[in-house]
Amino acid sequence: MKSKLLQLFIIFFVAAPAISFGQSWVQIATLPAPAFNINSISIVDGNTIWVCGDGAGVRRSTNGGFNWTNVSSGLAGNLYGISALDINTCWVGTVAGSIYKTTNGGTNWVLQFSLAGSFSNGIKMFDANNGVYQGDPTGNGQPYQFRTTTNGGTNWVLAPGAPLATNEFGVINAWDWVNTSTYWIGSANTVSNATTAKIYYTTTGFNGTWNNSVVAGTGGAAGLYYQAIAFVNATSGMAGSNGSNLRKTTNGGANWSVVTNPSGVITFAAINMHGMKDGSDVIRAVINEGVGYRMFRTSNLGTSWTEETVPVTTGIQHMQFLSPTLGFAGCGGGVILRYGPPVGIDPGNTTTPESFNLGQNYPNPFNPSTSFKYSIPTSGMVTLKIYNNLGSEVMTLVDRNMSAGNYIETVDMSAFSSGIYFYTLTAGSFVETKKMILVK
Repeated sequence: MKSKLLQLFIIFFVAAPAISFGQSWVQIATLPAPAFNINSISIVDGNTIWVCGDGAGVRRSTNGGFNWTNVSSGLAGNLYGISALDINTCWVGTVAGSIYKTTNGGTNWVLQFSLAGSFSNGIKMFDANNGVYQGDPTGNGQPYQFRTTTNGGTNWVLAPGAPLATNEFGVINAWDWVNTSTYWIGSANTVSNATTAKIYYTTTGFNGTWNNSVVAGTGGAAGLYYQAIAFVNATSGMAGSNGSNLRKTTNGGANWSVVTNPSGVITFAAINMHGMKDGSDVIRAVINEGVGYRMFRTSNLGTSWTEETVPVTTGIQHMQFLSPTLGFAGCGGGVILRYGPPVGIDPGNTTTPESFNLGQNYPNPFNPSTSFKYSIPTSGMVTLKIYNNLGSEVMTLVDRNMSAGNYIETVDMSAFSSGIYFYTLTAGSFVETKKMILVK
């Protein structure tokens, strides 16, 4: 069986930094028991997030990662690669090379594809019909499982040009894309002390022509794995290996050159990378030095690096960003990290309130996002929930102990139909409900 280069450690926590209104990484949740090591994450919007991991674990949050629901009914084995479209529709891959889909929020999962001897490394659905999947070859001389669907996964068709493997397999989450034609996928050379490994790339889609670059590096007993890939546009990107190697390309992956490591970083495994496609050229890299995980950021393909403080020292496996100011990461032990401004704090009103208050949402009517301001004069348990016009709860925005202060929450209701909704703030004996209108 393919071995994972995911090292499991006890998670240690450091003191949270003082509150500022800049962006930072904070731990916002730990998955409820039974927690598991998170292998992949899928962010739909600022509210809806899905994660998968060991022990058939799938969890979903509908309030920005603060609370999580077990939605893994009927699944088995470790899970890798997840892609969700909304609160109901999601695909997940397995250690056994299978793909499952749910259309009812995880109440039921339907097997769509399975290949014995393979291993799922990633799934990306671009819409309800079109998506791509990458899994391991079943052995030497066999094709990588680069597959596409145009009917929501009813059929997963092997790419006609899928490359054949030679002493290699794919790596979990080691891929990136800038559109539905241009992809890069890392691989692992399993020859002991290998000095090269391939990075595959295409500019003609999964069903088009696949090329590869043979990238130099320093392999160990398990071989050389290029297991972290990130691009900022169609030409510029980076890759990291398990052998303390960082590389960059400026011609779409045809050639790769050496990148200087961050200051003081010598021996490490690159675990995951993420590249922003917004013109900022920002790439983040998670590395494991054996005694702890660290996060670095560059905007010039590694010419210079800035370390970002993270509140955990181990297990950061997969990160995704919605915008330059909002991202999430899944970690070992079920830990969820969030990158962004202080959660919920209203930067326009930092005084301590004298009484409870729930403001009218703005804008109202809205489509699809709106914000709520509320004030809490004393610390305690707070919930903020949304209900439909039948009185059924449809979303929980807040459900946690909170300090006194003024807060603002934003919700994206693109997955809901037009109509009248109600939102209710509950804090101790204080309860207030207001109406809002979603118009599409």
